[in-house]
Amino acid sequence: MNTIPTLQNEEAAIKLLRARTQVYASATKMMILQLLLTVVVPVAGAIVAIVWPGLRASVAAASLAIVIADPLVLDHRYKLLMKRAAKIAEQFDCIVLDLPWDQFSVGDKVEAEDIHAAARDYAKRHDDTELLHWYPESVGAAPLHLARIICQQTNLRYDSQLRRSYGGIIKVVALTLFGGLFFSALVQNLSVADWILSMTPATPVLAWAIREYYRQRDTAGLLEDLIKEARKLWARALAGQCGADECLQKSREFQNAIYTRRATSPLIIFFLYRLKRSRLEDEMNEGAAAFLRDLDISSTSASLHGESPVTTKNSI
Repeated sequence: MNTIPTLQNEEAAIKLLRARTQVYASATKMMILQLLLTVVVPVAGAIVAIVWPGLRASVAAASLAIVIADPLVLDHRYKLLMKRAAKIAEQFDCIVLDLPWDQFSVGDKVEAEDIHAAARDYAKRHDDTELLHWYPESVGAAPLHLARIICQQTNLRYDSQLRRSYGGIIKVVALTLFGGLFFSALVQNLSVADWILSMTPATPVLAWAIREYYRQRDTAGLLEDLIKEARKLWARALAGQCGADECLQKSREFQNAIYTRRATSPLIIFFLYRLKRSRLEDEMNEGAAAFLRDLDISSTSASLHGESPVTTKNSI
Protein backbone atom coordinates (compact mmCIF):
# COMPACT_ATOMS: atom_id res chain seq x y z
CA MET A 1 0.00 0.00 0.00
CA ASN A 2 2.91 2.40 0.64
CA THR A 3 6.71 2.36 0.62
CA ILE A 4 7.41 3.66 4.15
CA PRO A 5 8.85 0.34 5.44
CA THR A 6 11.20 0.16 2.45
CA LEU A 7 12.23 3.81 2.22
CA GLN A 8 13.13 4.11 5.90
CA ASN A 9 15.79 1.40 5.58
CA GLU A 10 17.39 2.66 2.37
CA GLU A 11 20.87 4.18 2.55
CA ALA A 12 19.72 7.77 1.95
CA ALA A 13 17.33 7.63 4.91
CA ILE A 14 19.71 5.73 7.20
CA LYS A 15 22.44 8.27 6.46
CA LEU A 16 20.13 11.02 7.69
CA LEU A 17 19.42 9.06 10.86
CA ARG A 18 23.14 8.56 11.46
CA ALA A 19 23.72 12.30 11.10
CA ARG A 20 20.70 13.18 13.25
CA THR A 21 21.81 10.88 16.06
CA GLN A 22 25.36 12.21 15.94
CA VAL A 23 24.25 15.84 16.11
CA TYR A 24 21.89 15.08 18.99
CA ALA A 25 24.82 13.38 20.76
CA SER A 26 26.87 16.56 20.34
CA ALA A 27 23.99 18.62 21.71
CA THR A 28 23.74 16.26 24.68
CA LYS A 29 27.44 16.74 25.44
CA MET A 30 26.94 20.50 25.31
CA MET A 31 23.97 20.21 27.65
CA ILE A 32 25.98 18.15 30.13
CA LEU A 33 28.80 20.70 30.00
CA GLN A 34 26.28 23.45 30.70
CA LEU A 35 24.90 21.45 33.61
CA LEU A 36 28.34 20.91 35.08
CA LEU A 37 29.36 24.55 34.76
CA THR A 38 26.11 26.16 35.87
CA VAL A 39 24.98 23.69 38.54
CA VAL A 40 27.81 21.47 39.78
CA VAL A 41 30.63 24.04 39.70
CA PRO A 42 28.69 26.64 41.77
CA VAL A 43 27.98 23.99 44.40
CA ALA A 44 31.64 22.97 44.50
CA GLY A 45 32.68 26.63 44.50
CA ALA A 46 30.46 27.41 47.48
CA ILE A 47 32.00 24.53 49.44
CA VAL A 48 35.54 25.60 48.49
CA ALA A 49 34.83 29.19 49.54
CA ILE A 50 33.62 28.00 52.94
CA VAL A 51 36.52 25.62 53.57
CA TRP A 52 39.24 27.88 52.10
CA PRO A 53 38.18 31.53 52.51
CA GLY A 54 41.35 32.70 50.74
CA LEU A 55 40.03 31.27 47.48
CA ARG A 56 36.80 33.26 47.49
CA ALA A 57 38.07 35.79 44.95
CA SER A 58 39.10 33.02 42.55
CA VAL A 59 35.75 31.27 42.99
CA ALA A 60 33.93 34.55 42.33
CA ALA A 61 35.99 35.16 39.17
CA ALA A 62 35.29 31.64 37.89
CA SER A 63 31.58 32.06 38.59
CA LEU A 64 31.51 35.35 36.69
CA ALA A 65 33.29 33.76 33.71
CA ILE A 66 30.70 30.96 33.64
CA VAL A 67 27.81 33.44 33.82
CA ILE A 68 29.19 35.22 30.74
CA ALA A 69 30.28 32.15 28.77
CA ASP A 70 27.03 30.23 29.17
CA PRO A 71 24.71 32.50 27.13
CA LEU A 72 27.41 33.75 24.77
CA VAL A 73 28.95 30.41 23.81
CA LEU A 74 27.48 27.27 25.38
CA ASP A 75 23.76 27.98 25.15
CA HIS A 76 24.11 29.48 21.67
CA ARG A 77 25.98 26.41 20.43
CA TYR A 78 23.47 24.06 22.08
CA LYS A 79 20.52 25.74 20.35
CA LEU A 80 22.27 25.63 16.96
CA LEU A 81 22.87 21.89 17.36
CA MET A 82 19.27 21.26 18.38
CA LYS A 83 17.99 23.15 15.34
CA ARG A 84 20.35 21.29 13.02
CA ALA A 85 19.34 17.90 14.42
CA ALA A 86 15.66 18.84 14.07
CA LYS A 87 16.18 19.79 10.42
CA ILE A 88 17.94 16.51 9.66
CA ALA A 89 15.09 14.61 11.32
CA GLU A 90 12.70 16.66 9.20
CA GLN A 91 14.57 15.69 6.03
CA PHE A 92 14.27 12.03 7.04
CA ASP A 93 10.52 12.33 7.62
CA CYS A 94 9.96 14.18 4.36
CA ILE A 95 11.70 11.40 2.42
CA VAL A 96 10.11 8.47 4.23
CA LEU A 97 6.60 9.90 4.66
CA ASP A 98 6.62 11.58 1.23
CA LEU A 99 5.97 15.05 2.65
CA PRO A 100 6.80 18.33 0.87
CA TRP A 101 9.51 20.47 2.45
CA ASP A 102 8.08 23.59 4.13
CA GLN A 103 10.64 26.32 3.45
CA PHE A 104 8.66 28.96 5.36
CA SER A 105 8.37 26.98 8.62
CA VAL A 106 11.62 25.02 8.58
CA GLY A 107 14.01 27.07 6.46
CA ASP A 108 16.86 25.66 4.37
CA LYS A 109 17.87 22.02 4.54
CA VAL A 110 21.14 21.05 6.20
CA GLU A 111 23.96 20.98 3.65
CA ALA A 112 24.92 17.58 2.28
CA GLU A 113 28.53 17.99 3.39
CA ASP A 114 27.49 18.55 7.02
CA ILE A 115 25.18 15.54 6.93
CA HIS A 116 27.94 13.39 5.47
CA ALA A 117 30.45 14.49 8.12
CA ALA A 118 28.06 13.78 11.00
CA ALA A 119 26.98 10.43 9.53
CA ARG A 120 30.62 9.44 9.05
CA ASP A 121 31.44 10.27 12.68
CA TYR A 122 28.49 8.19 13.86
CA ALA A 123 29.47 5.21 11.68
CA LYS A 124 32.97 5.15 13.21
CA ARG A 125 31.56 4.08 16.58
CA HIS A 126 28.18 2.49 15.86
CA ASP A 127 26.42 0.17 13.47
CA ASP A 128 22.93 0.77 12.09
CA THR A 129 21.06 -1.71 14.28
CA GLU A 130 19.25 0.95 16.30
CA LEU A 131 18.37 2.97 13.20
CA LEU A 132 16.61 0.32 11.14
CA HIS A 133 12.80 0.02 11.13
CA TRP A 134 12.36 3.52 12.56
CA TYR A 135 8.59 3.43 12.06
CA PRO A 136 6.44 0.31 12.56
CA GLU A 137 6.70 -2.06 9.60
CA SER A 138 2.97 -2.71 9.81
CA VAL A 139 2.09 0.77 8.52
CA GLY A 140 2.93 -0.53 5.06
CA ALA A 141 -0.54 -2.09 5.06
CA ALA A 142 -2.30 1.29 5.05
CA PRO A 143 -2.79 3.87 2.30
CA LEU A 144 -0.03 6.47 2.39
CA HIS A 145 -2.19 9.37 3.61
CA LEU A 146 -3.31 7.26 6.58
CA ALA A 147 0.09 5.70 7.22
CA ARG A 148 1.54 9.19 7.65
CA ILE A 149 -0.94 9.95 10.41
CA ILE A 150 -0.10 6.68 12.18
CA CYS A 151 3.64 7.40 12.03
CA GLN A 152 3.22 10.94 13.27
CA GLN A 153 1.06 9.83 16.20
CA THR A 154 3.50 7.10 17.22
CA ASN A 155 6.34 9.62 16.97
CA LEU A 156 4.53 12.08 19.24
CA ARG A 157 3.55 9.47 21.80
CA TYR A 158 7.06 7.97 21.94
CA ASP A 159 8.53 11.40 22.72
CA SER A 160 5.80 12.26 25.22
CA GLN A 161 6.27 9.03 27.19
CA LEU A 162 10.04 9.53 27.31
CA ARG A 163 9.61 13.03 28.70
CA ARG A 164 7.13 11.89 31.33
CA SER A 165 9.60 9.21 32.44
CA TYR A 166 12.53 11.64 32.47
CA GLY A 167 10.55 14.18 34.45
CA GLY A 168 9.68 11.49 36.99
CA ILE A 169 13.36 10.56 37.38
CA ILE A 170 14.33 14.20 37.93
CA LYS A 171 11.59 14.55 40.54
CA VAL A 172 12.81 11.49 42.43
CA VAL A 173 16.42 12.75 42.35
CA ALA A 174 15.40 16.19 43.67
CA LEU A 175 13.26 14.74 46.46
CA THR A 176 16.01 12.28 47.41
CA LEU A 177 18.58 15.08 47.63
CA PHE A 178 16.28 17.28 49.69
CA GLY A 179 15.28 14.37 51.94
CA GLY A 180 18.92 13.36 52.44
CA LEU A 181 19.91 16.87 53.51
CA PHE A 182 16.91 17.14 55.81
CA PHE A 183 17.66 13.75 57.41
CA SER A 184 21.31 14.74 57.83
CA ALA A 185 20.23 17.91 59.63
CA LEU A 186 18.06 15.90 62.00
CA VAL A 187 20.86 13.43 62.75
CA GLN A 188 23.28 16.28 63.48
CA ASN A 189 20.60 18.15 65.45
CA LEU A 190 21.24 21.35 63.50
CA SER A 191 19.41 24.56 64.26
CA VAL A 192 17.10 26.03 61.62
CA ALA A 193 19.72 28.65 60.71
CA ASP A 194 22.48 26.04 60.37
CA TRP A 195 20.18 23.80 58.31
CA ILE A 196 19.43 26.66 55.92
CA LEU A 197 23.15 27.33 55.55
CA SER A 198 23.81 23.64 54.87
CA MET A 199 21.11 23.69 52.18
CA THR A 200 22.59 26.67 50.35
CA PRO A 201 25.23 24.78 48.31
CA ALA A 202 22.53 22.41 47.02
CA THR A 203 20.23 25.23 45.90
CA PRO A 204 21.49 25.33 42.27
CA VAL A 205 20.88 21.59 41.90
CA LEU A 206 17.38 21.81 43.34
CA ALA A 207 16.58 24.87 41.20
CA TRP A 208 17.74 23.06 38.05
CA ALA A 209 15.75 19.93 38.94
CA ILE A 210 12.54 21.89 39.55
CA ARG A 211 12.96 23.92 36.36
CA GLU A 212 13.80 20.86 34.23
CA TYR A 213 10.92 18.83 35.67
CA TYR A 214 8.38 21.47 34.67
CA ARG A 215 9.99 22.01 31.25
CA GLN A 216 9.77 18.30 30.46
CA ARG A 217 6.23 18.05 31.83
CA ASP A 218 5.04 21.08 29.86
CA THR A 219 6.63 19.75 26.66
CA ALA A 220 4.95 16.38 27.18
CA GLY A 221 1.64 18.20 27.63
CA LEU A 222 2.08 20.04 24.33
CA LEU A 223 2.90 16.78 22.57
CA GLU A 224 -0.21 15.15 24.03
CA ASP A 225 -2.33 18.05 22.75
CA LEU A 226 -0.93 17.35 19.27
CA ILE A 227 -1.75 13.66 19.67
CA LYS A 228 -5.38 14.56 20.39
CA GLU A 229 -5.57 16.64 17.23
CA ALA A 230 -3.95 13.86 15.21
CA ARG A 231 -6.53 11.39 16.54
CA LYS A 232 -9.30 13.72 15.45
CA LEU A 233 -7.78 13.78 11.95
CA TRP A 234 -7.57 9.98 11.98
CA ALA A 235 -11.26 9.73 12.93
CA ARG A 236 -12.21 12.11 10.12
CA ALA A 237 -10.13 10.14 7.63
CA LEU A 238 -11.74 6.85 8.65
CA ALA A 239 -15.18 8.44 8.32
CA GLY A 240 -14.36 9.49 4.76
CA GLN A 241 -14.35 13.18 5.69
CA CYS A 242 -10.69 13.74 4.79
CA GLY A 243 -9.37 12.71 1.40
CA ALA A 244 -5.77 12.03 0.48
CA ASP A 245 -5.02 15.64 -0.51
CA GLU A 246 -6.52 17.17 2.63
CA CYS A 247 -4.83 14.58 4.85
CA LEU A 248 -1.51 15.42 3.18
CA GLN A 249 -2.04 19.12 3.97
CA LYS A 250 -2.97 18.34 7.59
CA SER A 251 -0.01 16.01 7.99
CA ARG A 252 2.28 18.77 6.77
CA GLU A 253 0.79 21.05 9.45
CA PHE A 254 1.42 18.41 12.12
CA GLN A 255 4.94 17.98 10.82
CA ASN A 256 5.57 21.70 11.32
CA ALA A 257 4.50 21.32 14.95
CA ILE A 258 6.73 18.25 15.34
CA TYR A 259 9.68 20.17 13.90
CA THR A 260 9.11 23.08 16.29
CA ARG A 261 9.02 20.72 19.28
CA ARG A 262 12.25 19.03 18.13
CA ALA A 263 14.06 22.32 17.59
CA THR A 264 13.02 24.02 20.83
CA SER A 265 12.25 21.33 23.41
CA PRO A 266 14.76 20.41 26.14
CA LEU A 267 16.85 17.33 25.50
CA ILE A 268 16.54 14.04 27.36
CA ILE A 269 19.64 12.33 28.74
CA PHE A 270 20.55 9.69 26.16
CA PHE A 271 20.71 6.71 28.55
CA LEU A 272 16.94 6.93 28.99
CA TYR A 273 16.41 6.17 25.30
CA ARG A 274 18.33 2.91 25.71
CA LEU A 275 16.55 2.09 28.96
CA LYS A 276 13.06 2.66 27.56
CA ARG A 277 13.64 1.74 23.90
CA SER A 278 12.42 -1.87 23.99
CA ARG A 279 9.26 -1.09 25.96
CA LEU A 280 8.30 1.99 23.97
CA GLU A 281 8.93 0.32 20.62
CA ASP A 282 6.66 -2.55 21.70
CA GLU A 283 3.96 -0.02 22.62
CA MET A 284 4.54 1.84 19.35
CA ASN A 285 4.05 -1.33 17.30
CA GLU A 286 0.92 -2.21 19.24
CA GLY A 287 -0.43 1.30 18.73
CA ALA A 288 0.13 1.03 14.97
CA ALA A 289 -1.59 -2.36 14.94
CA ALA A 290 -4.59 -0.84 16.75
CA PHE A 291 -4.88 1.90 14.13
CA LEU A 292 -4.80 -0.71 11.38
CA ARG A 293 -7.52 -2.70 13.12
CA ASP A 294 -9.63 0.47 13.17
CA LEU A 295 -8.96 0.83 9.46
CA ASP A 296 -10.05 -2.75 8.75
CA ILE A 297 -13.23 -2.29 10.81
CA SER A 298 -14.00 0.97 9.04
CA SER A 299 -13.48 -0.60 5.62
CA THR A 300 -15.66 -3.60 6.50
CA SER A 301 -18.43 -1.35 7.83
CA ALA A 302 -18.32 0.83 4.72
CA SER A 303 -18.59 -2.25 2.48
CA LEU A 304 -21.62 -3.54 4.38
CA HIS A 305 -23.37 -0.20 3.93
CA GLY A 306 -22.56 0.00 0.25
CA GLU A 307 -20.09 2.85 0.69
CA SER A 308 -16.65 3.18 -0.83
CA PRO A 309 -14.29 1.60 1.71
CA VAL A 310 -10.88 2.94 2.61
CA THR A 311 -8.64 0.46 0.80
CA THR A 312 -6.37 -1.68 2.98
CA LYS A 313 -3.88 -4.38 2.16
CA ASN A 314 -6.24 -6.99 3.56
CA SER A 315 -9.05 -5.92 1.22
CA ILE A 316 -7.03 -6.23 -2.00
